[in-house]
Amino acid sequence: MLKKILKFILLAPLLMAFQCEEEFEESTLVFNSFKVTITAQSNFSLNDTIWITGRTSSKVFDLKLNDSILAENPRSDIFSIYKFIEPTEVYNCKDAIDKFDLTFDIGQFSALPRCENAQLEVIPELESNSTSYTYKIGLKPNSTGDYVISWQDGVIQNLDRNEFIINNYPIANHPNQIGFNSCDNVSWRFLNESEQEYYFTVE
Repeated sequence: MLKKILKFILLAPLLMAFQCEEEFEESTLVFNSFKVTITAQSNFSLNDTIWITGRTSSKVFDLKLNDSILAENPRSDIFSIYKFIEPTEVYNCKDAIDKFDLTFDIGQFSALPRCENAQLEVIPELESNSTSYTYKIGLKPNSTGDYVISWQDGVIQNLDRNEFIINNYPIANHPNQIGFNSCDNVSWRFLNESEQEYYFTVE
Protein backbone atom coordinates (compact mmCIF):
# COMPACT_ATOMS: atom_id res chain seq x y z
CA MET A 1 0.00 0.00 0.00
CA LEU A 2 2.81 2.38 0.91
CA LYS A 3 4.54 1.61 -2.41
CA LYS A 4 1.35 2.52 -4.31
CA ILE A 5 1.04 5.82 -2.45
CA LEU A 6 4.70 6.67 -3.11
CA LYS A 7 4.27 5.76 -6.80
CA PHE A 8 1.25 8.05 -7.08
CA ILE A 9 3.09 10.93 -5.38
CA LEU A 10 6.00 10.54 -7.81
CA LEU A 11 3.79 10.28 -10.91
CA ALA A 12 1.32 13.06 -10.05
CA PRO A 13 3.60 16.00 -10.99
CA LEU A 14 4.39 14.32 -14.32
CA LEU A 15 0.70 13.80 -15.13
CA MET A 16 -0.06 17.39 -14.20
CA ALA A 17 2.76 18.61 -16.45
CA PHE A 18 1.26 16.75 -19.43
CA GLN A 19 -2.17 18.20 -18.69
CA CYS A 20 -0.82 21.75 -18.36
CA GLU A 21 1.13 21.37 -21.61
CA GLU A 22 -2.04 20.23 -23.42
CA GLU A 23 -4.05 23.16 -22.04
CA PHE A 24 -1.27 25.56 -23.04
CA GLU A 25 -1.25 24.18 -26.60
CA GLU A 26 -4.98 24.86 -26.97
CA SER A 27 -4.64 28.37 -25.56
CA THR A 28 -2.03 29.36 -28.16
CA LEU A 29 -4.66 29.65 -30.92
CA VAL A 30 -6.46 32.99 -31.32
CA PHE A 31 -9.71 32.67 -33.32
CA ASN A 32 -11.46 35.46 -35.23
CA SER A 33 -15.05 36.37 -34.35
CA PHE A 34 -17.84 35.52 -36.77
CA LYS A 35 -19.11 38.36 -38.96
CA VAL A 36 -22.89 37.95 -39.03
CA THR A 37 -25.45 39.26 -41.52
CA ILE A 38 -29.21 38.98 -40.96
CA THR A 39 -32.03 39.58 -43.47
CA ALA A 40 -32.13 43.37 -43.43
CA GLN A 41 -35.62 44.40 -42.39
CA SER A 42 -37.45 45.10 -39.17
CA ASN A 43 -40.83 43.48 -39.97
CA PHE A 44 -41.53 39.93 -41.10
CA SER A 45 -44.66 37.85 -41.66
CA LEU A 46 -45.32 34.24 -40.66
CA ASN A 47 -44.58 33.23 -44.28
CA ASP A 48 -41.11 34.80 -44.29
CA THR A 49 -37.78 33.17 -43.53
CA ILE A 50 -35.16 35.19 -41.66
CA TRP A 51 -31.71 34.20 -42.93
CA ILE A 52 -28.63 34.42 -40.74
CA THR A 53 -25.20 34.03 -42.35
CA GLY A 54 -22.01 33.84 -40.33
CA ARG A 55 -18.51 33.86 -41.75
CA THR A 56 -15.06 33.77 -40.17
CA SER A 57 -11.54 33.35 -41.50
CA SER A 58 -10.25 29.81 -41.80
CA LYS A 59 -6.94 31.09 -40.43
CA VAL A 60 -6.14 31.41 -36.73
CA PHE A 61 -3.17 33.07 -35.11
CA ASP A 62 -0.82 30.67 -33.34
CA LEU A 63 0.87 32.55 -30.49
CA LYS A 64 3.51 29.88 -30.16
CA LEU A 65 4.51 30.09 -33.84
CA ASN A 66 3.77 33.83 -34.06
CA ASP A 67 2.06 33.15 -37.38
CA SER A 68 -1.32 32.37 -38.95
CA ILE A 69 -2.25 28.76 -39.65
CA LEU A 70 -5.28 26.94 -41.06
CA ALA A 71 -7.81 26.03 -38.36
CA GLU A 72 -8.44 22.33 -38.92
CA ASN A 73 -11.25 22.33 -36.37
CA PRO A 74 -13.55 25.35 -36.75
CA ARG A 75 -14.71 27.38 -33.81
CA SER A 76 -18.47 27.25 -33.29
CA ASP A 77 -20.70 30.32 -33.08
CA ILE A 78 -23.23 30.68 -30.27
CA PHE A 79 -26.35 32.85 -30.27
CA SER A 80 -29.68 32.96 -28.46
CA ILE A 81 -33.24 33.74 -29.55
CA TYR A 82 -35.73 35.53 -27.28
CA LYS A 83 -39.26 36.90 -27.51
CA PHE A 84 -40.12 40.16 -25.79
CA ILE A 85 -42.81 39.94 -23.11
CA GLU A 86 -44.58 42.36 -20.81
CA PRO A 87 -41.63 43.42 -18.63
CA THR A 88 -41.36 42.12 -15.11
CA GLU A 89 -39.26 43.97 -12.54
CA VAL A 90 -36.13 42.20 -13.76
CA TYR A 91 -36.48 40.93 -17.36
CA ASN A 92 -38.25 41.72 -20.61
CA CYS A 93 -37.62 38.78 -22.95
CA LYS A 94 -37.82 34.99 -22.70
CA ASP A 95 -36.24 32.03 -24.52
CA ALA A 96 -38.03 31.43 -27.83
CA ILE A 97 -36.37 28.94 -30.17
CA ASP A 98 -39.70 27.07 -30.16
CA LYS A 99 -41.31 30.10 -31.88
CA PHE A 100 -39.38 29.26 -35.07
CA ASP A 101 -38.85 26.40 -37.48
CA LEU A 102 -35.12 26.09 -38.16
CA THR A 103 -33.62 25.35 -41.58
CA PHE A 104 -29.91 24.84 -42.08
CA ASP A 105 -28.55 25.66 -45.52
CA ILE A 106 -24.87 25.52 -44.55
CA GLY A 107 -23.39 24.01 -41.38
CA GLN A 108 -24.80 22.05 -38.46
CA PHE A 109 -26.33 23.05 -35.16
CA SER A 110 -27.18 21.79 -31.72
CA ALA A 111 -29.07 23.28 -28.79
CA LEU A 112 -26.97 23.87 -25.71
CA PRO A 113 -28.13 21.81 -22.70
CA ARG A 114 -28.02 24.79 -20.34
CA CYS A 115 -31.16 26.11 -22.03
CA GLU A 116 -32.21 24.26 -25.16
CA ASN A 117 -34.97 26.77 -25.94
CA ALA A 118 -32.60 29.76 -25.94
CA GLN A 119 -29.10 28.88 -27.10
CA LEU A 120 -27.89 27.48 -30.39
CA GLU A 121 -24.36 26.32 -31.13
CA VAL A 122 -23.62 26.48 -34.86
CA ILE A 123 -20.76 24.56 -36.47
CA PRO A 124 -19.70 26.11 -39.81
CA GLU A 125 -18.40 24.45 -42.96
CA LEU A 126 -15.13 25.18 -44.74
CA GLU A 127 -15.77 27.00 -48.02
CA SER A 128 -14.49 25.43 -51.25
CA ASN A 129 -11.73 28.03 -51.55
CA SER A 130 -10.61 27.22 -47.98
CA THR A 131 -10.45 30.89 -46.99
CA SER A 132 -13.46 30.97 -44.67
CA TYR A 133 -15.74 28.93 -42.46
CA THR A 134 -19.43 29.71 -43.09
CA TYR A 135 -22.87 28.84 -41.78
CA LYS A 136 -26.34 29.84 -42.98
CA ILE A 137 -29.49 29.21 -40.97
CA GLY A 138 -33.11 30.14 -41.72
CA LEU A 139 -35.66 31.01 -39.04
CA LYS A 140 -39.31 30.69 -40.10
CA PRO A 141 -41.53 32.21 -37.39
CA ASN A 142 -44.62 30.42 -36.14
CA SER A 143 -45.72 33.09 -33.66
CA THR A 144 -46.14 36.87 -33.94
CA GLY A 145 -44.43 39.34 -31.62
CA ASP A 146 -41.18 41.24 -31.08
CA TYR A 147 -37.93 39.27 -30.94
CA VAL A 148 -34.22 39.67 -30.34
CA ILE A 149 -31.29 37.49 -31.39
CA SER A 150 -28.25 37.87 -29.14
CA TRP A 151 -24.74 36.70 -30.01
CA GLN A 152 -22.13 35.55 -27.55
CA ASP A 153 -19.30 37.26 -29.43
CA GLY A 154 -20.35 37.47 -33.09
CA VAL A 155 -20.06 40.85 -34.83
CA ILE A 156 -23.31 41.95 -36.52
CA GLN A 157 -22.69 43.52 -39.92
CA ASN A 158 -26.16 45.10 -40.36
CA LEU A 159 -25.92 48.87 -39.98
CA ASP A 160 -29.47 49.06 -38.59
CA ARG A 161 -30.22 46.64 -35.74
CA ASN A 162 -33.78 48.02 -35.18
CA GLU A 163 -33.00 49.06 -31.61
CA PHE A 164 -36.17 51.17 -31.42
CA ILE A 165 -38.15 47.97 -30.74
CA ILE A 166 -36.77 47.57 -27.23
CA ASN A 167 -38.04 51.02 -26.24
CA ASN A 168 -41.47 49.42 -25.75
CA TYR A 169 -40.15 47.06 -23.06
CA PRO A 170 -38.46 49.06 -20.25
CA ILE A 171 -37.48 47.14 -17.10
CA ALA A 172 -38.34 49.00 -13.89
CA ASN A 173 -35.39 47.73 -11.83
CA HIS A 174 -32.87 47.66 -14.69
CA PRO A 175 -33.19 50.85 -16.77
CA ASN A 176 -31.41 50.95 -20.12
CA GLN A 177 -30.84 47.20 -19.99
CA ILE A 178 -32.12 44.11 -21.73
CA GLY A 179 -33.00 41.26 -19.38
CA PHE A 180 -32.75 37.74 -20.82
CA ASN A 181 -34.75 34.95 -19.19
CA SER A 182 -33.09 31.72 -20.32
CA CYS A 183 -35.02 28.81 -18.79
CA ASP A 184 -35.61 30.89 -15.64
CA ASN A 185 -31.98 32.05 -15.38
CA VAL A 186 -31.83 35.81 -15.86
CA SER A 187 -28.92 37.84 -17.20
CA TRP A 188 -28.58 41.44 -18.38
CA ARG A 189 -26.73 43.61 -20.88
CA PHE A 190 -26.54 47.39 -20.94
CA LEU A 191 -28.01 48.65 -24.21
CA ASN A 192 -25.37 51.33 -24.73
CA GLU A 193 -22.55 48.83 -24.20
CA SER A 194 -23.66 46.02 -26.51
CA GLU A 195 -23.91 45.79 -30.29
CA GLN A 196 -24.49 42.03 -30.30
CA GLU A 197 -28.31 42.08 -30.52
CA TYR A 198 -30.57 42.21 -33.58
CA TYR A 199 -34.25 43.14 -33.10
CA PHE A 200 -37.24 42.42 -35.34
CA THR A 201 -41.04 42.11 -35.38
CA VAL A 202 -43.20 39.27 -36.72
CA GLU A 203 -46.73 40.32 -37.71
